[in-house]
Order: sequence, then structure tokens, then C-alpha cells
Amino acid sequence: YLNKGTDILDIADEVHAIFGFCDIRNFTDATEIFQEEVMVFVNTIADIVHSIADEALGAANKNVGDAFLIVWRVGPKDEMPVEGEKLDPGSARTNLADLALHSLLCMHLEIGRAYQLKKFVDNPKMKERIGKNFRIRLGFGLHYGWAIEGALGSHYKVDVTYLSPHVNMAATLESETKKYGVPILISGECYDLFSPYVQTYCR
Repeated sequence: YLNKGTDILDIADEVHAIFGFCDIRNFTDATEIFQEEVMVFVNTIADIVHSIADEALGAANKNVGDAFLIVWRVGPKDEMPVEGEKLDPGSARTNLADLALHSLLCMHLEIGRAYQLKKFVDNPKMKERIGKNFRIRLGFGLHYGWAIEGALGSHYKVDVTYLSPHVNMAATLESETKKYGVPILISGECYDLFSPYVQTYCR
């Protein structure tokens, strides 16, 4: 509860979290070709991304056109392990990290097979521009670090958001997936949180 006279815009806290950033490929082309249907296109993808993240204990945070930020809040600063401390493979942090990666894999697969998106995949103009093998694809970046959590905006418009270089790192990882030709890139900090079993599936 807020104390009387406390302004919600003045409240902020440092938290540690796993940040998942995802971006829709070929979005400029989709906007030009789908026209007014592009809103249905984005919202259909958003529904898939958000519902899978929610099932995996993540929270949808930002929607910026073709990009989405998903946050798995690990805890406040004073609950974090000291530097060099070995993580317990069964800890809540490890379980959340495993869930975060699992949810990104599920998003990748579901976007590829979702019947609701079939009419967009079959659009002849998209196939003509992108190629006959056009598929709806997302790129993902996954990173673990700290951020300042708080309300951003004014009394006219307020959003709960996360500000830090670590959020930007997740976005940078996502952008680099195009260079490496892979759907998901994971930082070393996030990899270190995974259980040993999940780490064996990473390269």
C-alpha cells in the first residue's frame, strides 16, 4: 500500500530478472502489404507470445510495434547471491531460467504452426516479395541482469517498465540473431543460471 501523498511516479526499485526480447521478422514488408490487417497480424502474434510467457511465469511488459519484452522477475537486489557464489541447480532462479528458455522455444514452434496466422503466411504478395518459402518468424534474445523497475510516464499516461543496460542487452542479442542465422541468442549470464541438464542443449 502507498503512504498518503506518495506519487506512484516516484516509486522505483532495483530488481534482478531474466529479460526476453522478441522481434517479428520482415515487419516493414508486412506493414506495407497487410495494411489495416497488420494490427490483427501483430495482435495474433502477441496473444501467442503473451499466453506462453504467462504459463511459464513470465510477464509481458512492452509492446513496441514489432517487438515484445517479456520479464521473469527473479527478486529484489538484497535476495541475490553474492558474486562467485555457486547457484543451487534446484533454486527458483534456475527454475525460472529454464522456464524462460522453454517458453521461447514454445513461442518459436507455435508461431510456425499457428492456424490463425495461415492467411498471412499464404498472402501472395508476401510470397512474391520475400519468397515462396515465406514463414512468420521471430528472433529472440535472452539475458539475465538487474534493472530499475518503476512507473514511467506522466499523470496522463503511465507504464510499468524496466530500465537498464541489461534490457538493452536482450534487445541487442535479438538483433544479432539475424547475423548468426539462428532464432535465439542467450547471454553467458543467463546460461549460467540454467540447470546442468538444460545447459547440455546449448551451444
